[in-house]
Amino acid sequence: MTTKTQTKVKPTDVKGIKPKTPEMAVFLMAGYPDMTVEKAKQIIKERQENPALWPYQMLERAQAFLAAYETQAVAVDTEPGWKRKET
Repeated sequence: MTTKTQTKVKPTDVKGIKPKTPEMAVFLMAGYPDMTVEKAKQIIKERQENPALWPYQMLERAQAFLAAYETQAVAVDTEPGWKRKET
């Protein structure tokens, strides 16, 4: 019989992904496997010049990819977290 040892992760050990970094681009490729920052910018530029080049769905994907790539994550919950009452 073997036992697994668990390691506890401290909040200070977790490194966030900063916007506009190569790490963020790689992270977003999990949801957008066919998109890169350069391709997204190209799609937006070419679609503005000639809408027949790219379908509207690709424009929306490119805009969403760039918005996620360039934006800093912000916590939106204003309520404090739940805490157990001491008994």
